[in-house]
Amino acid sequence: MTERSVAEQQEGTEEHENHELPRGALLITLTYLAILAGLWIQVYLQLLANGGVRGGS
Repeated sequence: MTERSVAEQQEGTEEHENHELPRGALLITLTYLAILAGLWIQVYLQLLANGGVRGGS
């Protein structure tokens, strides 16, 4: 029994070490944030060009 449990632990450790990091979600999130930042920069620059936000009546 001891030999079997040691072998199972070694397999579990090897599987854990060989597991690649999930980079897809990070890449999607960073792409989304970059697009969002680009859109807000366009809005900000347009507001600067037009003299800002005019409020009131």
